[in-house]
Amino acid sequence: MNKPLADKVAVVSGASHGLGQSTAEHLAALGAHVCLLARCMGPLQEAAEAIRSAGGAASVFPCDVSDPAQVQATAAAIQGALGQVHILVNNAGIPAPRTLDDTDFSAWDAVIGTNLSGVFYLTRALWEALVAADGACVITISGTAGLRGGGSPAYGAAKFGLTGLNHAIAGAGVEHRIRATILYPGGIDTGWRGAPIGVQPRSETMDPAVIANMIGHIVTSPLEFVVNEAVLNPLDHPYL
Repeated sequence: MNKPLADKVAVVSGASHGLGQSTAEHLAALGAHVCLLARCMGPLQEAAEAIRSAGGAASVFPCDVSDPAQVQATAAAIQGALGQVHILVNNAGIPAPRTLDDTDFSAWDAVIGTNLSGVFYLTRALWEALVAADGACVITISGTAGLRGGGSPAYGAAKFGLTGLNHAIAGAGVEHRIRATILYPGGIDTGWRGAPIGVQPRSETMDPAVIANMIGHIVTSPLEFVVNEAVLNPLDHPYL
C-alpha cells in the first residue's frame, strides 16, 4: 500500500472510539505515526494496539482537552517525543442536554469546555509544532448542528463557535502553509448517545471509516489548495 504519510506525525483527539479511532487507524495505514488522545487510558491502549497489530505506529496520551494544564503537558510530551506535528484532527466531543430547560450552568461549561475550548487549547498548544512542519493540516470536526443549530443550546453554540475558530486558524496559518478544514458531518454510525451500531442502513447513517477516508484525502491533497469546509450527509438525508 502507498504510504503518503510516511514520516509524518498525526494527533487525533477523541481517538479511543468512533470517528476518532477510525481516523487514527486510517492515518496510520497511510504511514503516519499517530498520537491518540482521549480521557481514558484503557480504551486508548486498545485502539493503539489495534493499529500496531495492523503494522502501524501509535502512541497514547491520556488527556482531557477541556483542561488547559493537561493539554499543555500533553503537547509538550508529544513534541518532546516526536518533534513536529504535521496533522491535527480535533475530534473530541461530548453530548449535551437537548433543551434549554435541561441545560444547567455546569452542563453548559462542560460542553463548551470540551467541544469548543478544547479545540482552541489543543491547536494553540501544538501551534509551534504545526508551524515547524511547514505544510501542516488542522482538521476540525463540527457537525450539521454547526450550520443549522438545534434545540441544544450548548451543543449548537459550541459547533457554531468552531466555524469562527476555524476561520481564525486558517487566517493565522496562511504564512506558515497550515491548511485548516472544518467538516460538518451528519449522522455517523458511532453509537453516539448509546445508539446501536450497525442497525440502520448505510444510506441513513455514515460509516466512520468512510469519513476517515475523506480526512485522509484532505491531508494528502496537494498544497496548492485547501478544502476550507465540507458538509457530509447520509445519502437519504442530503439536505440540512
